[in-house]
Amino acid sequence: MTILKRISALALALGLFLGVFAPTASAAEELVYGVGFVNATSLNLRAEASTTSSILATAPRGSCVVVLSKEEQWYKVSYDQQEGYMHGDYLQISTQEGADLGFGHVNGTEVNLRTGPGTDFTVVGRASKNESCQVLGISSGWYKVLWREKTCYIRSDYLTLGQAAPEDAESDQSPAGSGTVAASTEVVTGDGILEEAKKYLGVRYVNGGASPSGFDCSGFVYYVLRQCGHAPSRILSEMVKQGVEVEKDALEVGDVVFFSNTYGRGISHVGIYSGGGQFIHAPNSRSTVSYSDLTSGYWSDHYYTARRMG
Repeated sequence: MTILKRISALALALGLFLGVFAPTASAAEELVYGVGFVNATSLNLRAEASTTSSILATAPRGSCVVVLSKEEQWYKVSYDQQEGYMHGDYLQISTQEGADLGFGHVNGTEVNLRTGPGTDFTVVGRASKNESCQVLGISSGWYKVLWREKTCYIRSDYLTLGQAAPEDAESDQSPAGSGTVAASTEVVTGDGILEEAKKYLGVRYVNGGASPSGFDCSGFVYYVLRQCGHAPSRILSEMVKQGVEVEKDALEVGDVVFFSNTYGRGISHVGIYSGGGQFIHAPNSRSTVSYSDLTSGYWSDHYYTARRMG
């Protein structure tokens, strides 16, 4: 072999070696596995996958966590902007789309946003570092997001959850409480559900929250219904199957109203009808539990269905 050929071969081998071991553009380490919902009274987030490990936080029943990976009986999760471990016996896992995860920010430079959860889908734009996205769900290791008024997908290791909005300051109207979700023994319907929902007007939005210290949209409805003696699912795609379907022109106070995604497929939001064309909900991380109009604008355009919990 000539010296020139040897040099070329060496250069090619070096290039392949560097290609294999070169770091990616993303600062994150792993793709998300799915979402989980706490189905115990409360669940500890631990530093390691062991019951003797230190406790980083405690999540009340119904809280939503992002599942990063599974290690035997434990899941590595992200909860309350911390990463740790939760035992699988006390989590209801879903790998499907449709989880209200609040906001996140892009941690890479010129990151591709696509029409679906995979690199085979069309690129619809490129996000700059630290851009904010509203996170609508998870699918196959990708986040479904609302970015620049477009619903699209970003690989999960390029988005960091937990970006707080300025409006997320603690509300003076937030009722005190330990955060434990205790179901009522008496089943309450109609006006009783509305009265329970009104207690939490002004409570701040919290990603994955399902207690008076903070709610996301499904966590709010889940908590209110449990306080009224019902047994709702924490997952929207399951909650919409419960109770009895109600036509929009037959809505009554206390009915649960559901809304579709921006692109019109699937459910992404939920609230409680309060009468007079209004409903109470936890809108997003830029707001608190409040009333909105069901008869015009965005919520009218994206109305999906309603269920009456009996």
